[in-house]
Amino acid sequence: MSKTVVILGAGMTGLPLTHYILDHYASRHDLKVILISRSDEFYWNIASPRAVIPNQLDDDKVLYSIPETFSRHPVERFEFVVGVAETWYPDRSSVAVVFENGGKRVVQYDTIIVATGSDCNDNMPWKMVGSPKETRAVLSKVRTDMFKAHSIVVAGGGPTGVELAGELGYEYATTGKKKVTLVMADAQPLDTRLMPSTRLAARKELEKLNVNIISDTKLSRSAANEKGGYTLELTHHNGVKETMHTDILLPTWGIRYNTSFAPPSLLEPNSRLRVNGTLRSPNYDNVFVVGDAANLDSYAARVREAQVRHLASALEKYFPGEDVPEYVAEDKVTMTVAVGRGRGVGQLGNFGLWTLLVWWFKGRHMCTNIVPEYVRGKTLILGAF
Repeated sequence: MSKTVVILGAGMTGLPLTHYILDHYASRHDLKVILISRSDEFYWNIASPRAVIPNQLDDDKVLYSIPETFSRHPVERFEFVVGVAETWYPDRSSVAVVFENGGKRVVQYDTIIVATGSDCNDNMPWKMVGSPKETRAVLSKVRTDMFKAHSIVVAGGGPTGVELAGELGYEYATTGKKKVTLVMADAQPLDTRLMPSTRLAARKELEKLNVNIISDTKLSRSAANEKGGYTLELTHHNGVKETMHTDILLPTWGIRYNTSFAPPSLLEPNSRLRVNGTLRSPNYDNVFVVGDAANLDSYAARVREAQVRHLASALEKYFPGEDVPEYVAEDKVTMTVAVGRGRGVGQLGNFGLWTLLVWWFKGRHMCTNIVPEYVRGKTLILGAF
């Protein structure tokens, strides 16, 4: 009798892992893979800072049908289930799934891979917003609001905030069409683990695009106005408060992990699932956790990809019952950040990346050129399996 592998989540960890297991292990080890996802479309959120800009990226460049990508696999090897994991029973090796129409199904498994990821706060489209329909609606609303606006505030100086401010600066601020402001809590944008020169380079690129940067400042309060727009309260590092008005507020910070279905005993205080060195739950050898849901590493795309690569290889040992190798987290800081459609900044280890290299790799298309092959399991962001 075949064994069942359940994969929860069809994002940037669950989708490529499903393809890899089907292509390399399913027939050899007599497996049936059940992919459970709340969405029947895959969202290429890497391009979201550009996708919200009117007339830049159509929805079909960032949203792809999941069932179509698995059409080559026979039903005895693969099943796709659209639903939300409601309750997980690891002691019984089962998970209860709720469908959109209110129906339920309990799915039994021999092995489960939890890759449920995370969502952005405030329903911002930097990640999938509920269903594909809801995501498309949010993208459309942001574009419409942006088209009408005269002033836009981006809150948060992380990679998403920098890329979004860069897109807005390139499209609007350089020509004086709209005022674009980036509010960030640190003195410089991007992660503090990056070299000061990399962070400074990002700031300079934004300033070239006429983006107004308010640093060392937190957005302490925001309120929507009855006649449109927002009133913001900014708190500077010295405690001084300032009131600011804007037509659009686009927060880029804060995420919530999609782990509410898990038993509290498996969760860390930050709501991520506890994992050991083999990317498995310390309590259950048949439970793997990868991506944002795992309490390991950061939740950058490059980290997710490293975990996918490791687990794809480690399952070669797991399925025949051999010892599973441990995952070694990458300690080299790597990041590429597009700043507008013409430039970018990046770092590989202790070396800064040339602007044109970042533009070629990411900025010119936000990696949308590889998505058709990616969703079919034929490549990863940094190359083929």
